[in-house]
Amino acid sequence: MTRRNRIRVSTSWLIPNVITIAALISGLTALRFALAGKWDMVVGLIFIAAIFDALDGRTARLLRATSAFGAALDSLSDVVVFGVIPGLCLYLWALQDHGNIAWASALFYIVCIALRLARFDSELPDKPEYAKDFFTGLPSPAAGLLVISPIVIDIHFQLAFIREAELVSAVLVICGIGAVSAVPTFAGKTLRMPSRYALPALAIIAMFVAYALSQPWAAYLILAGIYLATLPLSAIIYQKRKSAYLSQQGEN
Repeated sequence: MTRRNRIRVSTSWLIPNVITIAALISGLTALRFALAGKWDMVVGLIFIAAIFDALDGRTARLLRATSAFGAALDSLSDVVVFGVIPGLCLYLWALQDHGNIAWASALFYIVCIALRLARFDSELPDKPEYAKDFFTGLPSPAAGLLVISPIVIDIHFQLAFIREAELVSAVLVICGIGAVSAVPTFAGKTLRMPSRYALPALAIIAMFVAYALSQPWAAYLILAGIYLATLPLSAIIYQKRKSAYLSQQGEN
C-alpha cells in the first residue's frame, strides 16, 4: 500500500493569513453595524481592517512566509473590505433613497477598487529604482478610508449637507478614479529618516496617539487631510526621480 504524503503547514505560513482573515472579518462586521445604523462602529472596524491589512504583508515578509495563496487571499479581502463594504455602507448611509444614479456611483467605486487590485497583482515585481517607493493610484485601504470620510465628518461636526446624495456620489466617483488612476502615491516601503529626527518623531506620534484617544474623529480627519496633502508632493518627487533616472540611463 502506498503511503499517502501528508502536507504540513507551518505556523509562520498561518500567521499572516490569519491576520488577513481578521481584516476580512472586521470589514464584514462593519456591514452588520451599517445595517443597524451604528456608523461609529462601521468607521472603527474599517480602520481596524486597514491596520490588519498593513500588518499581514509585513508579517509574511518578516517570517519569510509569502505565498501565492496569501497574495490571492489578501487581494480578495481588499476588494471586499475596502471596495464592497465602504461602497455599500455609503449607499445605506446616504444614497438608498436616491435612485439608480446613486447606486451606480457606489458600483463605480467598487468596480474601480477591483480593477485597481487586478492591476496591482499584474504589475511587474521588479520596478525601476525610481518607482519602488510608489504605488500607482490610491491604494485600496487609503481609498476605503478616504471614501468613508463623509460619515466621519457627519459624526464629528453633524453637518446636514454632508449626506447630500450628490456630494456622497461625487466622493465615491472621485475616490474610484483615484484608485484606477496612474497618479504615483507614496508607498513608504523604503522611507528612511536621519537618526537625529527619530526621538522627536516618536514624541510627535505619541502626542498624536494621545489626541486620537480623546478625539478619534478629529484625528481621523487630520490623518486624511495629511494624506491628501502628500498626493501632489508624491507626484512631484516621483517625476524628479524618474527624470534623474532616465538622464542617468541616457548618459550610460
